[in-house]
Parts: sequence; C-alpha cells; structure tokens
Amino acid sequence: MAQPKPDSLLKIQRSGLILLAVLFLPASLFFQPNLGGEGLSITFNSTVWITASLIICCATFAMLKLGSIEYPTALLALLAMPVGIIASGFIVENFLPVEWVFRQLYILAGFFFLLALFQFRFTFRQTEQLLLIILIAGIVHALYAISQIFWPQLFSQFRAPRMGWAPYGIFQQINLLASFQASALLIGVYLLSRPIGRSQSLSTRLIILLAILLSSFLVFYAGSRVGLLAAILGLLLITCSRYRQLLNNRKLLIIALILFIGAGFAGKEGLERSGKKFQDIITNEEQGVAVQGASSRKNIYAISLDLFLQAPIAGHGIGSFQKVWHEKKVEYLAAHPNALFPSQRLSHPHNELFFWLIEGGILAIAGILITALTIMVAAFNCGWRRGLAYLALLCPILLHTQVELPFYISNIHWFLLLTLLFIILRHRRKQSKLRLSRAATVTIATTSITVLLLTSLFMIQALAANSGIVRFLQSRMSQPAHLETALENFYFRDDAELYLMRTLLLRDLNNQSNDFAPKFIEWAEPVIEYRPIEQLYIDLARAYLAIGEKKQAGLIIDRGIAIYPTSNTLNQAQTKIYEVINKPESTAINTVSAAAPTPQPAPQDQ
Repeated sequence: MAQPKPDSLLKIQRSGLILLAVLFLPASLFFQPNLGGEGLSITFNSTVWITASLIICCATFAMLKLGSIEYPTALLALLAMPVGIIASGFIVENFLPVEWVFRQLYILAGFFFLLALFQFRFTFRQTEQLLLIILIAGIVHALYAISQIFWPQLFSQFRAPRMGWAPYGIFQQINLLASFQASALLIGVYLLSRPIGRSQSLSTRLIILLAILLSSFLVFYAGSRVGLLAAILGLLLITCSRYRQLLNNRKLLIIALILFIGAGFAGKEGLERSGKKFQDIITNEEQGVAVQGASSRKNIYAISLDLFLQAPIAGHGIGSFQKVWHEKKVEYLAAHPNALFPSQRLSHPHNELFFWLIEGGILAIAGILITALTIMVAAFNCGWRRGLAYLALLCPILLHTQVELPFYISNIHWFLLLTLLFIILRHRRKQSKLRLSRAATVTIATTSITVLLLTSLFMIQALAANSGIVRFLQSRMSQPAHLETALENFYFRDDAELYLMRTLLLRDLNNQSNDFAPKFIEWAEPVIEYRPIEQLYIDLARAYLAIGEKKQAGLIIDRGIAIYPTSNTLNQAQTKIYEVINKPESTAINTVSAAAPTPQPAPQDQ
C-alpha cells in the first residue's frame, strides 16, 4: 500500500489539533440555564459530546485515508476496563438498565476517543502544541472564573452565574474548577522543562507564564482541598523528576516562581478556608465518626466499605447504590446519631473505586485496576523521570475521582484525562495496514457519519429537554406542556416523569378529588426504592393520606426522616402530616413544596 504524502499527513495532524482546540475551548464554554447536577443536565456536556463524536468521526476518515490503523501496544490491557465493566453488567443484577446503558456508552465512547487520537499521528512537537492548547483553555476558563469573582454581573445572561463567594466557572462546581486549573498549572510547569518552554516565541512563553499565574491563583483562592493537594503533589513530582531540565530554563523558572508566590498571596483567603477544612478532618470527630465541619466523607466511606464487604465479589447490582447506601445510612445513624452527612441525597460515594465496588464488586473493579497498572507501566517505560512527570499531570483528575465524581459532572475532565493518557501511551504504538474492500470502507465511513449525526441530534434534543424542564420549574410547575420534549428524551424521561406526576398529584389534592393518588402511589413506590428523593417521601405520604391510609403515610414520612434527619422540609412536613393523622376527620395537606431544580445532588465542597 502506498505511503501517504507528507502534505496529506500534515493536513490530518493539523485538523486533529484544530478539533481538539474546539473541544477544549468553545465546546466547553457553552451555557444556558440548566438543571445542574450531573451529566447532560449541565449544558456544556452536550456540546462537548458533539465535538468528541466529530473527532472520532474525523479520525476514522483519517485512518481510512492513510490506509492503516495506529494503536498503543498495550491495547488489549486497556480493553480490560470497558470489557470488564460491560461484562459485570451482565453478570451482576441490573436494577436501572437505562443508567447502565449510558454508563457503558460513556466508557466505550471514551475508549474510541482515545483510539481516535492515535489516528492523527501527532509528532512529539505536536503533542507539546496539544498541551499548549490545553493551557490556553486553562487561561480562558480561569478568566471566566475570575470574572465571576470581580464582575459577577458581566454578561450574566450568557454565562454560568456566581454562587455565593465561590467562582464555579462553567463547571458550576468549585472542585471541578480547582482540579482543572491544577491540571493547567502542572502542564505549564511541565512545559517549562520541555523544548517548547525554551522556545524563542514570545507568545509561547507568555501563554505558559500566564497559565501558571492564573491557575495558581484559582487553585489557592478556591479553597479546594483536592485542588491544593493535587497541585502540591504534582509540583513535587515534576520538580523531583525534571529539575535538571527546569534549571536549563532558569530565567523563565524564576519568573514563574515569582508569579506562583504572588498568586498565593492574592488567593490567601482560599488558603485559610482550605486550612480550616483540613483542621476539621483531624479534630471534629467522636470515636472516629465525623460530627461537624467539612469532614462527612469519613462517614460516607465507612458506610461504603461496609457495603463492599457485604457483597465483595459481584456487588449489590448495577444501579443499586442509592438504595443500599441510604438503607445503610439509617443503620449508621442509629448507631451514631451525631454523625455528619451531606444534607442532599447521595448518588455517588464520592469515590469512584467505592462506587464500582459497591455496585459490581471485584468483578467490576478488576478491569479498572488492570488499566491503571497498564498506564503506570507505560509511563515508566518512558524512563522514570519522564514517567514520574507524566503521572504528575494525572494527579489532579485522578485524585479528584477519589473524593468526588468529576466525570459524572464534567465530561471535559474525562476527555482531558484521555488526552493525557494518549500522550503517555503514544510512546509505544504500532501500525497495522488495513486490507479493506471498497464495501467495507464505505460501511465504516457511513457508520461513523451516522453515529456522529445521531449523537448530535440526541444532544441537541437533550439541550431542548433540559431547557423545557427549567422553563417548567420557572413556571412554578404550572405548565406541563414544557415537559413534552423531556418526556420524549431517553436521558431526561425519568426526571420529566417525576415532575409531571408531582404536578398531577398536586392538582388532584388541591381539587380534593383524590382520583390520581392511587396511580401516583403505584408509580412512586418503585421509584423511591432506588431513588430516595427527599420531596417524594412527602408527596407519597400525602397521597396515602388522600386515600385514607394514615398508617402507611406515617411510615413513609418517618422513613424519609430516618434517611434525612436534618432536613427542615421533611421535618416540617412530618409535623403537618401527623397533625392530619391525629385528627378524627382528616384531609390531605393542600400544599406541596416546589420541586428542587436539581434532580441529582451537587457534590459538597472539597
């Protein structure tokens, strides 16, 4: 097979860099008022997925044009994670099939994205340019967040709002901003030790220095423990492994150090907040149980460990986390009444390994561990100095996965991690010539275009569904017509159905007809088992009151209080419901509090 012309290869390489620039910049900055929480409920995730699908599609065409496929030598070991997790879904019990499908698609798409990056055949210099693109994205996101601090009203209708004192950036969550900026900081310091850092280009040097300054400031100011820890650990690893190369760029290193120290002074408020949180971890506990401050993860992890030990091999089943964890939480609170927990419903144990161990056991986690070991081996095969520096770049996101759920909230973090893994894995790669018939070539090309179009259409519909639910909530649940698009969307259907059923129950109770209450009970009972939504306990108890089932109404609201003992909403509702229960002639309460705009809980600050 003829070798591709140099011009043809150069065009493919340049197009790859342009596409990745689109992914990390405009695609990650899209905003419209949204539900918040996780996944496609945060709007920029939809545009990120469209761009990622475009990259995979273009990489497929590049592969066909070049007549060969490039892949890492450790490809089979890397397949252990997607294959292991998909297999576990068939082996262990599956309680939420829709959730399982989206998880598998997420992981598979990530694998194909990683493989797609190899098809652009980037050179070493181009991988450094790719890191420079990520730095520019870090600068833009940093300016976005800084504008939220100092100019919160600037273009407020076109960007994510500031929430309290914290600059959340486009991510709408402080730790996601901190881990992204910590990654940018470490990439900037790493590039100082690379030839590109000694470039004669003034613009290149300014980009590196500006990224270090702005990223350092936000890591300090955010008051995020995970961001600060990751930055410190990463800087130590890079300094230990690349000190000789850094000293070769002494002048720029001194300027970078001055900027870093200056950023620390500018962001000292956040350092004080971080210090207080670290102090809470050490001091605020009774017999090993966290009771106050910002240390509830200690209790979350204690319950998670117990759940894993109950079913270590196959776990409790895919989609079972919310059910089994909240049931265990009730037992834990009975033994430790003062134990501290987040006030919201927990959809994740704030530790990715625990999450898979609880739902899929060792069967699910085995593939993840094999892939992690493969990455470590691949890094150190580059030489221990470069390998250590590469692992330093992974610190912010990997550390973040052990204290929260970054990939579920921000897909840009997922693709950033995959891009960094590509830079590690590309050192050892193979090429295999494609011997495809014309029919096979056309089929592959057509399939890739079809997947791109279907993904784009689904994501556009998801944006419309998200917007529809937001408009419904803004109308104070008075216009169910806004839910029509969401009810037709595979991803948002459950949330839309929740809001619709609550609306119909509200109308039924206000009219005192009580005709809909039995239907609501039949729908809500299985939903609340696997999604213990705080408001749903109130609604379900009121529905039971409407049909005269006082005892069951009391049991339901008491169950809600047992899971969320500090909830003012539930405690107030319990008082009112028991007033009705204790009356000789009782009627249902004619008030229903507004639905929370976020169907999944926002992770607590780290």
